[in-house]
Amino acid sequence: MSELRDTPSSTMTFAPRPTGSPTTFAGERISYQRLIETELAALELAVHGIADVPNAVLARTLSIVLGAGGKRLRPALVLLASHGNPHASLERRIALATAAELLHTATLVHDDVIDLAASRRGSQTVNHVFGNTLAVLTGDYLFGKSGELVAGLGSPPIMSVFSWAVMELVKGEMLRPQLTNDLAETEREYVAKIRGKTAVLLAMACETGSMLDADDPQARSAMHAYGMSLGMAFQIIDDVLDFTATEAELGKPVGNDLRQGTVTLPSILFMREHPDDPTVRRVLTGGASDSETERAVDAVRHSQAIERSRQCAAKYVAEAVGHLATMPQTPARRALEALAEFVVIRHD
Repeated sequence: MSELRDTPSSTMTFAPRPTGSPTTFAGERISYQRLIETELAALELAVHGIADVPNAVLARTLSIVLGAGGKRLRPALVLLASHGNPHASLERRIALATAAELLHTATLVHDDVIDLAASRRGSQTVNHVFGNTLAVLTGDYLFGKSGELVAGLGSPPIMSVFSWAVMELVKGEMLRPQLTNDLAETEREYVAKIRGKTAVLLAMACETGSMLDADDPQARSAMHAYGMSLGMAFQIIDDVLDFTATEAELGKPVGNDLRQGTVTLPSILFMREHPDDPTVRRVLTGGASDSETERAVDAVRHSQAIERSRQCAAKYVAEAVGHLATMPQTPARRALEALAEFVVIRHD
């Protein structure tokens, strides 16, 4: 998909967010977490066990990183994609799911170094506590450990997909969408970046999960496509939440991307809809005062750009669900559909 497309607001409708479990849906929709509750509990033990190393400094940095928690979305996708594989043991499924989570966590550690972030998920970052050198080394260790877990599965095809994802992620991180007068080109660059930054890892998790101790090319293709579309929607909603969530929910200032000069879809759509308002462009190019920055964040937050961004994300969710059409109607498929819908209505 070369660029985002406008989507009528009537394209998809979702049940209101229920009280209690944020991933439980009305009707026949089921909670993806409930379906794999046992596996997720085993995953938590495996992830926290990674910090049990003889090197005291590494043990401390890993404890900070791995103790911060998170959505566990990528390992959940591995577990759901492998749910119907009768030959895939729990131990091997957990190993692959843990590898996916460690790879994702490694990217976050390196992101925090690049962004000079002092906190994540309400906790201090490794680079803030120990400095950039130890943070980078911690991220490197997590990359290596994730690779070791995948190699231990003895599946060259899975290792190949895993390696592809790492290379695509690096290329995606190196992309920096440029703000020019051609907003269509800026949008295309944004799409390319979030594909590599986010979508590729979700596609990898889905694809490798479907491949584990199984040989179903159709399922593999469907899960890869599902993960790519889901990842695009997930990152767009992340960029929306950067404006609409509270500072307490975000663990950082509202509108942080805009404040740091990072071009995201809500800002692009705002500038397209308000060509005579230079405030957002001035913030992105570093020429705005503090008061102008606050006005720009507030303007985007209360503009139609937020709803239009959600509509674009809903389009990708519809694509993701559509990719599951060739799969049998199983609890795992229904959980994947519910997970996709949750991506659009989540609040954090």
